[in-house]
Amino acid sequence: MKIAFHFDAQHESLATFYGLDLQEKIFSLILNHRNLSANSKVFVGDLLMMMIARDKTVISETQFSYSFNEEKYLNVFYQWANPQNVTWKRYSEENIEHSFGKDIYVICFESIDLKTAEYLNDELESNLAYLGALEVDDSSEIHWILYSQSLIALGRIHGDEFNLFHQPEDDTEDLLINDYETFGFKKVNPESLNGRYTIFDTYSNFEEARRIAEWKRNSGGLLAFIADEIVSKLSDIAPDIGNKLWSALKTFEDSETNEQLAQVTASCRRIFEYVVDCIFPPTDEKMDGHSLKADKYKNRLFAYADTSRKSSTNIDLIVATTKTLFEQWDKLNSLANKGVHSEVFRAETRRCLLRTIMLLDDIVSLKEKPFDIKPNLNFDDIFGENASGYTV
Repeated sequence: MKIAFHFDAQHESLATFYGLDLQEKIFSLILNHRNLSANSKVFVGDLLMMMIARDKTVISETQFSYSFNEEKYLNVFYQWANPQNVTWKRYSEENIEHSFGKDIYVICFESIDLKTAEYLNDELESNLAYLGALEVDDSSEIHWILYSQSLIALGRIHGDEFNLFHQPEDDTEDLLINDYETFGFKKVNPESLNGRYTIFDTYSNFEEARRIAEWKRNSGGLLAFIADEIVSKLSDIAPDIGNKLWSALKTFEDSETNEQLAQVTASCRRIFEYVVDCIFPPTDEKMDGHSLKADKYKNRLFAYADTSRKSSTNIDLIVATTKTLFEQWDKLNSLANKGVHSEVFRAETRRCLLRTIMLLDDIVSLKEKPFDIKPNLNFDDIFGENASGYTV
């Protein structure tokens, strides 16, 4: 999510050079949170609504004059506050009205998750100059101009380190590295943009930004559909799948240490084993010479894929996905034993969780017809201890 946090630059609580103070506030909130991590480019600056609401008058070939157009400003302000697409927004109507005609300072993160956005907004509510936060919609040309074109590319936060952006012709000694080191970052380094976000950057334009924004919005819907389909179809034959997926994701979101993240990996493995047990229970029989006993999960999955075969391509995909997932589990176990940095471990664990979901989607795709409905029924709680004779 591309999230912008807004502050009243004219508020009496702010000092003259308020930019660094507000940046320190928001960065310290991230750095001081035990299980929060941000990896994102950061853009800062004023919201230039009045500047783009001007009329340009040509005086001569080299001279121009600008005049404020109130009607144009009203239109810009309305489109800023009400983008065409529904986006995440924590900006009250009262504060939106208060923002009219104000100088607004913005700190914008190009890519943070919902949990981080909600946390930062909640913590910033106590700041007297804070106005609110909203998700930037780059498919809106007004949003693109205000946030993507007009804000300054400040740097990149990655875990507990920060890179300050500069262009190749800039003197890196002019960068405020010492100031940002006082914010609590473990390390602050210069990073060259190599001409990106300049007039020479052929991909720095509205049409490119619009396509990316639309892709992100539509891909989110695609991933949500996959999650819905997995739970909807597998819950017939594996009724506890929803609880297990919820538990794995909740553990991942709340994890602070590698030991806790390792529990997510274990949960992913248990989800895989549970689903295989449900769709192809253990048997003493063999298929093509391969054991199908309780501990032979891969063999049973491949046997299920073979018996449910749509085409050899489906089998190949299941084999490849399963192989990758098992390699991921082994890699995570190795990383845990080596005591790798928690940020690396978290990223690998997230990929493990996603690969588990994609494998479940592959399993669902093998079944042309619906799975048999096998709910977990408990008659005793309804009819008492003598309910053993009831059947479905």
